[in-house]
Amino acid sequence: MPMLCLGGLTRNSKDFAGVAKFHSRRRRVICPDTRGRGFSDYDSNWHNYDPSVYIGDVRHILCALGVHGVVVLGTSMGGLMGMGMAAALPSVLKGLVLNDVGPIVRRKDLDVIVEYMKSPPVLASWDEAGQHLKKWFDGVYPIASDGGWTRAARLSYVERPDGTITFDWDPDLVKPILADDTETYDFWHLFKACGRIPVLTVRGAESNILDVAQMNQMAALHPNMQTVTVAGVGHAPGLAEPESIEALHEFLKQF
Repeated sequence: MPMLCLGGLTRNSKDFAGVAKFHSRRRRVICPDTRGRGFSDYDSNWHNYDPSVYIGDVRHILCALGVHGVVVLGTSMGGLMGMGMAAALPSVLKGLVLNDVGPIVRRKDLDVIVEYMKSPPVLASWDEAGQHLKKWFDGVYPIASDGGWTRAARLSYVERPDGTITFDWDPDLVKPILADDTETYDFWHLFKACGRIPVLTVRGAESNILDVAQMNQMAALHPNMQTVTVAGVGHAPGLAEPESIEALHEFLKQF
């Protein structure tokens, strides 16, 4: 069964390089850049930066590739897209890995990410990019050195033709969030649509997006959901942790 990797709000396919390299030895691994990120075009209409539109994009990608069934590995927003596929593309979705996301998303828990997105930097070097990332997310990721932060920045920043470095996504991605005054997003109906398929939920132990209470509620509602918690990590696990690697490997054996 092919695996489809879907990234988070500001993320891109580079997040899944290690996962894809390992698992592509046994199965096809598809890692698209969601519109407005990475190598995908930026949309001239920012209203299209919406998960329902992204799910339509996924449908077109899978049709173009001739793929009729997938296991989705979704980080954060990508996990919500996976839940949406359970309702919109039920015959396609065969299994789902939710990386640090659940059916309830609270706007206040996104405040730091939204503030980070609102001010695209213009940086002179990759080391500066690493320090910019560290300023916002030190303590969220278990990165101990400046070199580690620089390497992490290369996953979500990009060098422009003039040599400056900035975010590797369309600055307009933040506009739909700022225009929406919803305080709590409730996707329990989409999670319940996943009840017919196996689910693995990965949680960062320090995550403020997916707390223990919500994960326990998910497990109580889903008869075939496995869980794993990654110690010392916030939102979201990078999937290179030993706990994540082992859990994903075991989960995929059934497909």
